[in-house]
Amino acid sequence: MESVDSHLLIRHAANAGTFAVELLGWTPDPKQMLVLESTARRVVLNCSRQWGKTTVTATKVVHLAVTRPGMGALIVCENLGQTGEFFAKIDAFLGRLGIGVRGEPGKRMGRRLGNGSRIVGIAAREAAVRGYTADFVFLDEAARIPDEVIDAFAPVIAVRKGDWWMASTPRGKRGRFWEAWAYGEGADLLKVSAKGSECSRIGPEFIERMRLEKGDAYVRQEFECEFVENGVHLLDLDSVDGLVVK
Repeated sequence: MESVDSHLLIRHAANAGTFAVELLGWTPDPKQMLVLESTARRVVLNCSRQWGKTTVTATKVVHLAVTRPGMGALIVCENLGQTGEFFAKIDAFLGRLGIGVRGEPGKRMGRRLGNGSRIVGIAAREAAVRGYTADFVFLDEAARIPDEVIDAFAPVIAVRKGDWWMASTPRGKRGRFWEAWAYGEGADLLKVSAKGSECSRIGPEFIERMRLEKGDAYVRQEFECEFVENGVHLLDLDSVDGLVVK
């Protein structure tokens, strides 16, 4: 396969959305395009199951890797199985571009491009984080990643003033993902909610079947992006907040 002409990469360097359409061969829906075209340094995606967060984020990572020589990206998943799925998408995109890669020494999940860019996948463990410096960090299913692991990533992007993306379906009103969604603010922050009911790829009949089989709370969390409580705590956080004297 012939590699993509360097002039095409330069033309698409500023826009990952058109890069997806014209070079990677897929058309993002409006919310996916919003995310890909954003220049926000911090992105929080509160998204339904099967919304396409892996495709969207893999597009962003490949776009950065091929248009910014020498950049470093870290992909953090709950386990290496999920990391493997993410790298399968990255490999497919790089293959479509005709860009060859080498493995990353000592890493099961790692790619090094000819322009010096590196993409490394690691499991969500605090010890695995230390020692890295990156231009882009993606936390996949961030609601399931322990707080101490997420906290350990702050220094990773500090030196290069890198970008920080978190994506997940909710998992209750607790943890760093919930805090970022509920309280995060700033001109450099983009927060996007992508509900299953708004996604043309997820039929309403499927969602209703899930409601019948698994219950309303399951659908509200997994497909409607609500931070529902799971019944473990005696009071939900909204009730606790209401008890605080201000």
